[in-house]
Amino acid sequence: MHKLLFLLLACSPEIGISKGYTNPAEEDTSITDSKVFPSPTEEPIVIDTGTEEYNGISGYTNLHLRQVACPACVGIPREITVEFEADFHLLITQQPANTPYHTLWLPSVGECITNIQGVNPSHTLIDLGQSISIYNPAHNFIAERYTQDGHYENNNISEVLLQRNSVYDITTDIGGYTYEITTIEGFDFIEPYTMLWTDPAYAFEAPIYRSGATFTWGPVLPDTKFLIVVDVYSWDGSQLLGSVSCLDNDTGVMTVPGQYLQSYPAGSLVAIHLSRQKIELVETNINSIRSYIETHIEWTVIGTGMIY
Repeated sequence: MHKLLFLLLACSPEIGISKGYTNPAEEDTSITDSKVFPSPTEEPIVIDTGTEEYNGISGYTNLHLRQVACPACVGIPREITVEFEADFHLLITQQPANTPYHTLWLPSVGECITNIQGVNPSHTLIDLGQSISIYNPAHNFIAERYTQDGHYENNNISEVLLQRNSVYDITTDIGGYTYEITTIEGFDFIEPYTMLWTDPAYAFEAPIYRSGATFTWGPVLPDTKFLIVVDVYSWDGSQLLGSVSCLDNDTGVMTVPGQYLQSYPAGSLVAIHLSRQKIELVETNINSIRSYIETHIEWTVIGTGMIY
């Protein structure tokens, strides 16, 4: 079955949300709800003798496919984007050892947080050349160094060529360091399906009940998490009233509790983000030691609804 790449109706200008989408992970801000972040320790480069265990984090890599049902409704120019970014930095060690660091801004499993924003954690970037290579036998691309040493981006990756549930090998220019990422797949169905209307004249139809909002999807991918973000706007889309983000294991069904929605007035417009998340620590020899890259693979569908 085709994944949700062609969403249900054609598009024309009408009422919409005036604030364009921003990935929370790209925000250099703090979370309004209380979350405790451990203090990391940066370590100097040490030559690998081949006997040390893997320890600490030397970088972060994010691959994000985002599909918007009604781009005109939420102020986004393109329906589908695939973006890649990577940061390489001095070794970071923290407690508990060998746990994710760059994605600590996400809620814990089974938790909901209001008005979440991403955190750009402290680290010292290191230069690994002009570009890095990302290779799969059926598809490959490069990411160029972007504005500063140690940060690499490619924001124009072909969705058609991107391989699902596949391994990509990544190699740096300087040092020839290597690691790999494993991609995920999207969805065969999402409910309520009315959140996927693409015509602004019909968008914002999906009911988001103040007593609680339940979403279902398929297929389910083992060893992945699922993030639901509900952004609530005024009836005319001009003002962001608030947001709730909930994370759980990918089971194919998830409910945003009513306690997070009951304060919003009926008729408020809603942008709904359903996002499959795969976060792993993968082995690498960056920093000339045995360490990990934190990989973060996301597949997000953004739809619309209304508070009832």
